[in-house]
Amino acid sequence: MNSKLADYRRKKGLSQQQLADVSGVSIRTIQRIESGKVEAHPSTLKMLADALEVGTEKLTINKPLSESPEIKNGDKIKPGFHMLALIGLFFPVFNIILPGLLWFFKKDESQAYDLEGKSVINFQITMSLLFIPAVLLMIFVFYVGFPLVLIIYLYTLVMCIINIFRSINKKDSFYPFTYLFLK
Repeated sequence: MNSKLADYRRKKGLSQQQLADVSGVSIRTIQRIESGKVEAHPSTLKMLADALEVGTEKLTINKPLSESPEIKNGDKIKPGFHMLALIGLFFPVFNIILPGLLWFFKKDESQAYDLEGKSVINFQITMSLLFIPAVLLMIFVFYVGFPLVLIIYLYTLVMCIINIFRSINKKDSFYPFTYLFLK
């Protein structure tokens, strides 16, 4: 099944490579959008629409999200962000690096992956930034710093576990007390 993107691209007389050159979107991404394997990220959709001189609404496919193969895989990928953060809690800095890598490779496939990844990364960065001064405080004032370190660590651990189950049950992830580093 051809997407509306392919139709508008052909009407303009452009090949996929020419559209990639004009829009700044990779040819691989264009191929995946046209084949229906992925849903275009809003910023990608805007770049393509500008290159084709049409509105973004003309390029969107009006089909239910449940029919999209990418969303079916998303049921397996979204909990992965939280699981990688959980694994990373046992190895310093990997709580940010592991979900960050998954987000980097999956963010262009779906807005849901992009938002889920940003949510996990923002939470992990926030908790890591709180953890560092707590460890320093523990070194100098143990009876204050140690409980604080324990509270931050356990809170992060519990929130990761809760959000693994929320994403498995197809609910939105919820990370309170998070600063938005990635918007």
